[in-house]
Amino acid sequence: MASDRAATATLEPEAPETEAAPGAQVPRARRSRAQEGQVLRQLLRVPLPALLVTDPEGRLLDANDAFLRLTGLGREEVEAGRVTWDALSAPETPSAGAQAVDALRRLGTAGPLETEYVRTDGTRVPVLIAALGLEAPERILVLVQDLTPRRRAEEALRFLSDASRELAEVRAEPDAILAGVAHLAASSVATWCLVDVLEEDGTFRRVAAAHREPDRDAFLREAPRYPATTEVGSALFQALARGESRLYPDFLPEHRKQMTRTSEQLAQLERLGALSVMLVPMRSRGQAVGLFTFASCDAGRRYGPEDLEMVEELSRRVVASVDNARLYHEAQNAVRLRDEFLGIASHELKTPLTPLTLKLQALQRLAVESMMNGTPLEPGRVNDSLDVALRQVRKLTDLVDNLLDVARISAGRLRLELEEVDLSSVAAELLSRFAPSAEKLGCALELHAPEPVFGRWDRLRVEQVVTNLLSNALKYGAGRPVEVRVEEDGERARLTVTDHGIGIAEEDLGRIFERFERAVSDRHYGGLGLGLYITRQIVEAFGGTVRVRSSPGEGSTFTLELPRGQLPIIPSFG
Repeated sequence: MASDRAATATLEPEAPETEAAPGAQVPRARRSRAQEGQVLRQLLRVPLPALLVTDPEGRLLDANDAFLRLTGLGREEVEAGRVTWDALSAPETPSAGAQAVDALRRLGTAGPLETEYVRTDGTRVPVLIAALGLEAPERILVLVQDLTPRRRAEEALRFLSDASRELAEVRAEPDAILAGVAHLAASSVATWCLVDVLEEDGTFRRVAAAHREPDRDAFLREAPRYPATTEVGSALFQALARGESRLYPDFLPEHRKQMTRTSEQLAQLERLGALSVMLVPMRSRGQAVGLFTFASCDAGRRYGPEDLEMVEELSRRVVASVDNARLYHEAQNAVRLRDEFLGIASHELKTPLTPLTLKLQALQRLAVESMMNGTPLEPGRVNDSLDVALRQVRKLTDLVDNLLDVARISAGRLRLELEEVDLSSVAAELLSRFAPSAEKLGCALELHAPEPVFGRWDRLRVEQVVTNLLSNALKYGAGRPVEVRVEEDGERARLTVTDHGIGIAEEDLGRIFERFERAVSDRHYGGLGLGLYITRQIVEAFGGTVRVRSSPGEGSTFTLELPRGQLPIIPSFG
């Protein structure tokens, strides 16, 4: 820098003193020497930059307050002459060693030098030093600029640049992206870093923990989990859930207590040795979705507002990257589900088409033979063939109807024609319709509907829902009884369908009501995986609920609850 170099130029040597004649004017050089000490004292009272004065042997003689704060030295130490120049500099730096004083003298002509000071507490401070030689008395004026802000700005830019490269990989899983950022932070701007995701119920789920010392990663993973934002007394985490960052330049005992719930957790946090901490929420679409914890265990690395601004920018980039990765994976999953569905749909549509085609071809051959032989068609054979053909047509119709229903539901065009319906009579009618199929499957159908249960519903849609539940029970409970129960519960009607078949694993209970989902392999059980999805959508359109209770090998019970709606009042005649 031109201005720095100009400030370090040495003074030109002055001409030797000559004795002035009586009454003669005092020479300028003598007046300059007389004032030099006063000017130097005035300079040392300037608050910035950091200044110090040494003698030719490198012993510190004086310094201003800015230099004392920078190095941690006391004024008494300096004024007593107990501090030497070579003791200030880090041992391996250019300004240290046996030639330290000579190097200091040469700064007057060689220009500024970047080096490091060692503070009294052992921490290091990057500095830029320049020197100005003074003739009388022989002194060296040293100007010191603290480079910490510049180094931190460079570190922040480098960290954000490296993080941006890490975040550019949209094909990575969101949790993997967060883990990568945590490890990157622990290798640069933090001693350790935690990443927690905020769940819908207000609890935090830890997805990443990284320590600068890899052998402490396991210990860090056992760090106390943060309290839920809904817990009484978690005002800090309620604020974080609102998206408010927290900066603790000095991480004090009262701050640790705010972040823990028990004395054991407090002890764990204290063992991590954090001296300075930042808590930075991740925000997406105005809502907090997670939390970064950056901690410094370095006495010389206290976080400040500029650090908080940097990690808040990081948080914004991380959220954008995680959103992009999530969208990418959702799109990939949608494509996978589409391909899987097309394969299943093709198989399911082809299944009834094959016997339908064969029966129609058989009828065609029968008709041709009858015409050629002049004999009438056999009614029994024709009726059997037509019965098979019609069953397959019904299967095709059901499959196509399901696909159309999914399209209507996705487009929000599922229409309901409300009328007064008796749920008990619907169940009885459908059980009689399913009786032949149940007999072939070895299932005994039982109905418990002692009295009518009226409500305002779309009869066709209610029939569709009960049909789906019965079909499901017969498919997975073949060879065992199926019970249907209908009852009234105040303003709601309840229908339960119980089978005693293969049952459903607990981890599958939540997803069987989704599109194209099933709890078993489609190789063993047919279907598009749409029946329960359509059932739930119709029931929710009525304002009702459908749920399942099941255990593997013990069968399943599906419970349907529907609001009965506003029924007309029927007058009584006595």
